[in-house]
Amino acid sequence: MTSDGQLPEDAVKELCDTIPTNFLDNDAEVFTRTTDPRNPRRVAYIVKAVQIGNDLSPDEREKVKELVSRYADIFACSLSEVIPVPGAIHCLNISEGITFNLRVHQRALTPPQTQFLHGKIDEMLTAGIIEKAHPELVKCCATTVLAQKAH
Repeated sequence: MTSDGQLPEDAVKELCDTIPTNFLDNDAEVFTRTTDPRNPRRVAYIVKAVQIGNDLSPDEREKVKELVSRYADIFACSLSEVIPVPGAIHCLNISEGITFNLRVHQRALTPPQTQFLHGKIDEMLTAGIIEKAHPELVKCCATTVLAQKAH
């Protein structure tokens, strides 16, 4: 660490060249947002994972990487690192007595899609982002559509 609490630039650059961006299998050295947000491996992962447009000059790209490194503590590397906002409540203003469709006309998912979806649901349950609901509490159902990101 430098005197201002930042990571040495050469350390981050070296780690960026050696850390793959597809290793999110519970790597304890990277998922340290709450315990060690400036961990060099975590910062290097974040710098490598952030997509920077090709329309920037090499100097501008370096400045973006430096900015991302400086503020690496605001990035979550996984759903388990998302910090809930205290007191935040999601409310829908729905009139009493309104009924919604409880039948889902779900299009069949392929086995890889099913595996992905179930994995994400399990990850969100573990992170406390969603919780299980008893069937009698369900008021509305909708189909699940998986779409690949454009980039």
